[in-house]
Amino acid sequence: MRAWMDRQLLLDSWDRHGLSPVNWVILTLILLSVVLFTIETMPGLSPGTARALDLANDAVLFIFAIEFALRLWCAGETRGISGLRNRARYAGPFWLFIDVLAFGPELIVLLFLGMTGADLAWLRAFRLARLFKLAKYFEPARVVIRVLRSVWRQLVVAAVIALLVIYGAAVIMYLFERETTPEAFGSIPSAMWWSVVTLSTVGYGDVVPATIGGRVAAGFLILGAIGLVSLPSGIIAGAFQEELRQRREQEQAEQEARHVRHSGPRPGL
Repeated sequence: MRAWMDRQLLLDSWDRHGLSPVNWVILTLILLSVVLFTIETMPGLSPGTARALDLANDAVLFIFAIEFALRLWCAGETRGISGLRNRARYAGPFWLFIDVLAFGPELIVLLFLGMTGADLAWLRAFRLARLFKLAKYFEPARVVIRVLRSVWRQLVVAAVIALLVIYGAAVIMYLFERETTPEAFGSIPSAMWWSVVTLSTVGYGDVVPATIGGRVAAGFLILGAIGLVSLPSGIIAGAFQEELRQRREQEQAEQEARHVRHSGPRPGL
């Protein structure tokens, strides 16, 4: 039973093309939960409809909890893996964390406040984790996650640079505009709103500099913001190119290996 559940629940243990029947069921439940979440936000639902939606969501929560427990119980059985820590490592700490977010907070509140009827709106935000859970079943989404995980250090550096530039721009605009437009640039925290909006190239236009020096400085800052915004995009694009290159090389190596196996030894050798 443990080996069968391992093949059904773990993508790496499934030895056939596509998804296992159990994973198809889980995938369907994820899509259903997103639909239920969307319908729950509609105004004017009758008490009976709201009650049915609550019961359906509660059932989905318990199914996700059971799936999580079964995955830890059986992960890696077909490969001889044993021990909770090794099974968790094989199942993937990131995906296990997403699974817990998909059901854990809301299920805990349900158990403490009653099986049904818990109406804490902020808990519904955790249901968005089910969309990340959905990404696990599609190879393109897994590629995106692998790419982001491979460059997260570079993205952190880019974020730190962006924060420094935003703060520096706020200080510059504060020095130029604090007396002319104190309502917008009277303090550095106030000036940071203009800095964030402008350097992110959104540009609402609700706050603009009034002095010549402030406008000149703002012009240079806006031009510099173009490179600031493109920095993370360039990092991610380069990582995607590297991922695609590695996949092409791997596919080419696999094709050559299959060709060698099928061609067999040459006559006379």
